[in-house]
Formats: sequence, C-alpha cells, structure tokens
Amino acid sequence: MAPPPDSLPSRFALGVLVLAGYMALANTVQQLYPFSVFDMYAHEATSASRIGVRTATGALTEVTAWRDWQCPQPIALIGPPDHDQRAPYSIPYRDREAQEWIVGHPGAGSQPVDVVRHIWWLQPVPGQAETEDRVLLHCQAVPQ
Repeated sequence: MAPPPDSLPSRFALGVLVLAGYMALANTVQQLYPFSVFDMYAHEATSASRIGVRTATGALTEVTAWRDWQCPQPIALIGPPDHDQRAPYSIPYRDREAQEWIVGHPGAGSQPVDVVRHIWWLQPVPGQAETEDRVLLHCQAVPQ
C-alpha cells in the first residue's frame, strides 16, 4: 500500500526542493526583492555605526527627536577617511533616512547640536565594544 500523498517524506522532499529553488534563484538575481543571498551574514562584523545627534550636554539622541533644523551645509554622510581612521560599517538606507529627516524638517533651530556617526568598534571578547563619535555636521535644532 502506498503512503498518502501528503505524508512526511513527500512534504520534506517538497520543502527541500523549494529551498534549493530559492537558493538557486537568489544566487542568480542576488539582491532583487523578494530574493536575497543575505550577504550581511557573510563576514564577521568588526564595527557598526548609526547617525545620531550629540547635544551640548553630551547626550546622544535619535535624529528624529529633533525638528527645525538649521545647518550651514548639507550633511556629508560619507567623507574621505583620514589616513589614520578606520572605515566603519554603516547601513546606507538608514543613513539616507537620517539625512532626509534633517533636510525635510528645516527651520530656525535654537539649540546647538552635532550630527555624529556613532561607531561601535567590536572587540574579539563578546560583550565589549569601543565607541567613537565622528562629527559630520554642526547645526541648530529644536527638540520634538
């Protein structure tokens, strides 16, 4: 007697076939939605970074916590690194979101703030990280 068509071996075989098909298609198209090769997991991370706002008191906040931005120049998300600076990992769309927030909320800011790239330099010892803030722009803004 043959097993029913929805038996465990046939469902497992279908699952393997679907996974193999996804992997083949993802490696062919690379980063075409909805397919991805998940290359962000292909290397060991040594750093992470995010654009934020450093206040005059030294507090680090989100860019979206501020409005009425008054900046002397456009935000430079990526600048040429100094010869002694390491290049941190960043997520380009998150950087663009921060830039678009600043540009999209202009005004007559009253508090001096620095737009910074906050960097976490990851150490070989789990749970430890060295942090650094690189100033991208000096502005005036108002808290939300």
